Amino acid sequence: MILDQLDSVLLYGGLGAKIAAGLALLNEDSVRAAAPGKYEVDGENLFYVVDEYETAPIADGRLEIHRKYLDIQYIVSGSECIGHSPLEGLQEISAYDTQTDLAFYHADARLSRCILQAGMFAIFWPNEAHMPGRIATESERVKKIVVKIKVE
Repeated sequence: MILDQLDSVLLYGGLGAKIAAGLALLNEDSVRAAAPGKYEVDGENLFYVVDEYETAPIADGRLEIHRKYLDIQYIVSGSECIGHSPLEGLQEISAYDTQTDLAFYHADARLSRCILQAGMFAIFWPNEAHMPGRIATESERVKKIVVKIKVE
C-alpha cells in the first residue's frame, strides 16, 4: 500500500507506465469533476469509477481483495478512513468471484486505519486487503475516484 498526496504523483513514475497513467488521470480537471459512473480509458485494462457516498462505521465494514486489478483510490472531497490488513489468516466471508474480481474477509485485531482527506490517494495491490468508505471522525459525504489497473 502507498498513501500520499496527489501533488507527489511524480515520485511514483518508477512503478510502471500503467500506474503513472492512472495517477496522471487524477490530475485532469475533467476526471475530478466527472459525475458518478464508470469511465473507460483503455478498455478493461485501465478505467476509473467515480462514486459519492456517506462514510460508514468500521464495525459495519468488511475487507476486500482483488486479484486482477490494483486500485488507486483518490479522495476528491470529504475524508474517509480506509482499513487495511495482512491477508494471511483472515477469515473469508465470500470466496473470490472472477466476474467481480472480489473476495471479502472479516477484519481482525490486525486492522490498521489510514485517514485520507481531499487530495490524497492510496494504492492497493492485488491481494492487499482493504476496507474503504469508513468514518474518519464522523460520517460525511465523500466523492472518490477509484482507478482500476489490470495487472494480470
